Amino acid sequence: MPTPQKEAILKDTQGRIADVRGIYLADFTGMTVMSISLLRKRCREQGVQFRVIKNTLLKRAFNERGIKELDPHLVGPTGLVFSPVNEMAPAKILSDFAKEFEKPRVKAAVVDGRLYDTKAIAALAKLPSREVLLSQLIGTFVAPMSNFLGAINALLATPANMADALAKEKAKASS
Repeated sequence: MPTPQKEAILKDTQGRIADVRGIYLADFTGMTVMSISLLRKRCREQGVQFRVIKNTLLKRAFNERGIKELDPHLVGPTGLVFSPVNEMAPAKILSDFAKEFEKPRVKAAVVDGRLYDTKAIAALAKLPSREVLLSQLIGTFVAPMSNFLGAINALLATPANMADALAKEKAKASS
């Protein structure tokens, strides 16, 4: 029989992950309290949440949402990392933190309903942000049009420049 405290934690967790598109599980074994505090601080700065919740409660919360892919990874000390704003931010934060401090180890993630392993998460962390990718895509589409307009502008400017040069030559000749 679950205690009222566990029921409250379960309801809170279900509410927090309800509209999240990316959920990451991290093994924080061997991390000091100071390093976990630093990780939490970096997460907060990016709008990412880091929670430590019992695996059985996490499993129940995930199963209520229809996420069963993470069940095999819910063993040992597990930190739940997610962002309601940006599904890729947790991957970058965890990857950067692990490079700096060699911990935590990312166990697995579910992003947009798809399971990612440690290698795939490392690759996701290297990608630029969504905004940067969109601006690069728009730049790719706009560049040919911009070059075309520049060429048209140069063609239209050539007769005007020639007429101006001819007028200056006539002015010099008549002086």
